[in-house]
Amino acid sequence: MFVFTYGLNAAAAGGRKVQLQINFSGDVNDSCYFIIENNRVEAQQGVCDKPDLTIDTPFNVWMDILTRKADGQQMFMEQKYQVDGDLTLMMKLFQKQPG
Repeated sequence: MFVFTYGLNAAAAGGRKVQLQINFSGDVNDSCYFIIENNRVEAQQGVCDKPDLTIDTPFNVWMDILTRKADGQQMFMEQKYQVDGDLTLMMKLFQKQPG
């Protein structure tokens, strides 16, 4: 789960605390969440109480997105995963960071 922190742009939270919940299905049936605050990302296993964003996804789909084998926006449009919450914030959080 900690590998997922490298795919997050913590600066996109804009100085506020954001809780991102990811629920996996398929080959891996598990959950994790990330607390994004002060340009840092903390990963936790399980379910958080009040997520700002929740992503429900098959594990293999999410891994393909993170490894850039698949385009996240295209997978969303094809309804390969679902998002509950602020889609604009989600896109910013997963935007490739310069450098």
